[in-house]
Amino acid sequence: MIEIKSQNDLKQYLMEGMYYFHDDALFQCSIVTDHSIITTGSIDTKLNVSIEAGGFIQAKGNIKVGGYIKADGFIKADKFIKAGRFVEANKSITANGSITANGSITANRSITASESIKAGHRINANENIEAGENIEASWYVFSFDYNISAKSITTKRLPGWRIFWAEMPPLRKWREEILDKSMCWADYKKLLTKDEAREVCAWSGWHWILRGQLECFFGLRHSFQPPE
Repeated sequence: MIEIKSQNDLKQYLMEGMYYFHDDALFQCSIVTDHSIITTGSIDTKLNVSIEAGGFIQAKGNIKVGGYIKADGFIKADKFIKAGRFVEANKSITANGSITANGSITANRSITASESIKAGHRINANENIEAGENIEASWYVFSFDYNISAKSITTKRLPGWRIFWAEMPPLRKWREEILDKSMCWADYKKLLTKDEAREVCAWSGWHWILRGQLECFFGLRHSFQPPE
């Protein structure tokens, strides 16, 4: 195993514009670099240590970081990706295992895991979000391409902005309350009775991704599935 105790320790591993490790790499301090980071093994860190790269981050094994993981390029692991805070990539995030973060998981392109994707905040991508198993977020899951694939999806909040929901035909009755910035998500749940919530969710104009998260938000179901 290669141990990185300071930013200066990286210099000896700089090859062709990237830091290249021929083994597992253990980072004992947080790293912020303009270069890419690649290893033939796994990436691991001490508690609260973060890794931020101006290029990409890639591991043949796992990427397990106590703090956050951030890359201007892609983040890829041949096994799992796990972060104590958030995972953020300007391009894609890919794991042949699971992707887990106590914070958000966000990518400007796609998020793909062979197993599950789980976030303590939101899961957000401009392109597709795909999991071989389940997707779970304490906030919401949203793809701007409306392209999400998983066995099941579990959320607790709603994607989008107040004005979006306020202008939706089934919710216009509560438009003023939705736009009232003194109200929060917990207040919105109390606005509608269960029967009113069911009627709102039953509207034929909803995309299945929005309908499912509305049903979870109003407590009508715990999770939902993509259409077959």
